[in-house]
Amino acid sequence: MNTMNLIISLSLAIFLICVIATMLWNRFTQRVLVWDFQTVLHYKNGKYAGTLEPGMHRLWGTGHSVVAFDKRVIELVVQGQELITADSATLKLSAVVHYWVDDARKFHEAVEDGRQALYTQVQLALREVLGALELDVILAEKAGFAVALLESVRANLVTEALGIEIKRVVLRDLMLGGELKSALSSVLTSRKEAQAKQEKARGDAAVLRTMANAARVFENNPELLRMRYLDTLKELGSGYNNALYIGLPEDVVRLATAVSKD
Repeated sequence: MNTMNLIISLSLAIFLICVIATMLWNRFTQRVLVWDFQTVLHYKNGKYAGTLEPGMHRLWGTGHSVVAFDKRVIELVVQGQELITADSATLKLSAVVHYWVDDARKFHEAVEDGRQALYTQVQLALREVLGALELDVILAEKAGFAVALLESVRANLVTEALGIEIKRVVLRDLMLGGELKSALSSVLTSRKEAQAKQEKARGDAAVLRTMANAARVFENNPELLRMRYLDTLKELGSGYNNALYIGLPEDVVRLATAVSKD
């Protein structure tokens, strides 16, 4: 009986020791998994301790903190920015920015929120590049502002100090107000109608020129007119059950007229 009690006591003691050891292990160690596409900054008690390489890491002790950044291209959407053009038209624009974190430590330590800093700078670039232009120019060259926007963002945002590299900045959507949209739709409709009338006039003029040229040719060559006349008669009599009579005697015509009256 004493032996059995001893075995039970030892088992309980071992179990408690294992539980306590596990708790201490988890309390004073930290596991960190780093993927290939990540840059992970390691800080120890608030001080930079290095960058963790891809793989599984076990950090011993306390005071550890890690910050992970994605090394892949990141898309940032700048939504619905209102803009007044040079001719006082109100637009709502959205833009897309593609960038990647080139230096994770700079991006983390240079500003409080690097993503927000980039967002704000793109807003300012939209106003700087497009605010000085008239509405017609913006609508006509919507796809042509990528270079100007990119240069503006790079010029006003110190990307090297921020630790990022901007790949491109492009307009995604351009939205007009209700009244302005209706006005532009009316202008476009009028323009298309005018173009259609112009094309019809050109076609009519081309037909008239062709007919005038044909008249001159027939006038100078009566034989051609006679041949054309015969071709027309041939076409008229070529249908199924068609009968074409040419040069009927007057007596036959009078007789046919009298029969039809009866």
